Amino acid sequence: MAKLVLSFQGRVIEDFPLDKERVTIGRAANNDICIENLAVSGRHAAVETFQNDSFLVDLGSTNGTLVNGNPVTRHALRSGDYITIGKHSLTYHGAVRAAEAEEDVEKTIAIRPSMQRSEPAPAPKMGYLQVQNGGSAGREMVLSKPMTKLGKAGFQVAAISRRQQDYYLEHIEGQDGRTPKINGEAIGMQARKLNHGDTIEIANTRLGFELRPA
Repeated sequence: MAKLVLSFQGRVIEDFPLDKERVTIGRAANNDICIENLAVSGRHAAVETFQNDSFLVDLGSTNGTLVNGNPVTRHALRSGDYITIGKHSLTYHGAVRAAEAEEDVEKTIAIRPSMQRSEPAPAPKMGYLQVQNGGSAGREMVLSKPMTKLGKAGFQVAAISRRQQDYYLEHIEGQDGRTPKINGEAIGMQARKLNHGDTIEIANTRLGFELRPA
C-alpha cells in the first residue's frame, strides 16, 4: 500500500497510508492529514488514489503546493516524490504493483546465465556529507534517511532526498531567491541529482558529497 511520510525540519512525524480513494491535507482538523501551521490552508491539497496510481491535487491553496521544488495543480506521483506544503514536507512511497513484480521476475528468468555472471547487480551505496569550512570542518553526516534538511531557517534551507540509489538536492527557501549551489552553480528551483565528489554550498557552508559502499 502506498503511503505519505510527514516530516518537519528533517524530523519524521508520522506515516499515513493511502488506504482510501481521497486523502485530504490541510490545517482544518477534519482533514485526513492535519498540519497545524499558518502557512497551510484549511483545505490545502488532496491525494486521489485509483488502484495503484496516486495523484496530488492542489485545492486552490493560498501558498501553493510543490513537488520536488516545482509548483503543481495536479501531479501523478512517483515513489520518492518530495511534496512541500507550507513548512512541512511529505514523501510519497508508492506501492509495488504485482504486474511489475511479475515482469521483473520474467526478465530475470529470461537473462542467460552467462549474462548474469558477467553483469552482477551494482553494490548498494550510501551518501555522505563532509563539512569543508567553518568550525565544523571535517564533520561527517550519513544520508540514511529518505529526506535530510540542511541550512538555516529564515536564511537558506535545502533538502537532500534519497531515491533508491540516487540522491537529489532541492531548494526549500532562501533570502532574495538565492538557491543552493553545486560545484559553484546555483541549482534554481529544479531538484538536481548529486554525483560523487560534488561540492554543495548552502547557508555559507561548503559540503562535500560522497558515495560509499553501504
